[in-house]
Amino acid sequence: MSEIFIVSNDRFYLEKKNFFNSNKNTFTIINCFKKFKNVYLIARKSKKKLKFKKKFSNIKIISIISLFKKKFEVKNTKILIISLSPYNFLISCLLLILGGNKKNIFLFLRSDGYEEYRIKLGIIGYFIYGAMLGILRNRLNILSCSKSLTGVLKSELVFPSEVTKIWLKNRKKQLKKITSKKRINLLYVGRFRKEKGYANLIHLFKGLSIKAELVMVGNDFKYFKKNEYPTNKNIKIFGQISSTEELIKYYNQTDIFILPSYIEAYPQVILESLSRLKPIVVFNDIKYLKKTFSFGLFNCKRNVEDLEKTLKRLTTDYHKIQNNILNREVYSLKNFELKMKKIFDN
Repeated sequence: MSEIFIVSNDRFYLEKKNFFNSNKNTFTIINCFKKFKNVYLIARKSKKKLKFKKKFSNIKIISIISLFKKKFEVKNTKILIISLSPYNFLISCLLLILGGNKKNIFLFLRSDGYEEYRIKLGIIGYFIYGAMLGILRNRLNILSCSKSLTGVLKSELVFPSEVTKIWLKNRKKQLKKITSKKRINLLYVGRFRKEKGYANLIHLFKGLSIKAELVMVGNDFKYFKKNEYPTNKNIKIFGQISSTEELIKYYNQTDIFILPSYIEAYPQVILESLSRLKPIVVFNDIKYLKKTFSFGLFNCKRNVEDLEKTLKRLTTDYHKIQNNILNREVYSLKNFELKMKKIFDN
């Protein structure tokens, strides 16, 4: 195939052939088609530059009007819909009405939309997402990054990854021994959104009796206003980071990664943490991730006592845990691109 439509809920800022976006993972997915002759991106434009930048020579953002004018062949062209949102749902319905062929349409679910919408909007959000997925489910093919997504019975598993050679460089230098008597450096990387559990993590951290520092790196500050930052001097908050080298430094300076989300499907921060030999703590809400990530992941109850107990246990066995991670393979960007190529070259 030499052409593809990609539907994205993200907004993009254009500057000649440079694209700016707030979601690095979206660029990772789009980049799988860098060898295609034409990539037609159906998305909204942003009026301001966003954090992540990527140069593409084969991508063009097209308007919905151009589809109605039949300037593009829809029936025989592959279509990739990245995640399910109200915008993506409407565009998907339009493409189906214009003749999109089921065998060529793929919906890539990167998270459990049912649970995310329920956390955001309550029970009504659960039913809104269910209605959208119910209408599309039998009219296209589903790709997912987890076997446990709600309402998805049959799908082809595709595991996204942004781990490149730079993430796996000088790993042995990360091997070390730590003790709970010294300060434990904890890290959170992600969005400051309700479903990510960042507020609960701050609350639990304040109750720890052990010496610890929590570094939080993320975006979406409208969910976490700067004048509401915690006053605890051991909590440090930084904005979103676009430089891979800089992000790796944050991982290198930490001991343990904390993922406090209430719902996840295939969080790539786990791959990043494993690439830098950092064990990951999750709460029991998402302990099912241990079925996918069979090493380096530890779960505990969502309370101060069990979190502190888990952190102490990890510090005791830290060197052993790191060596176990070092001897295991981390799923890479190359693996992901080969999988996508296999699906869309057929």
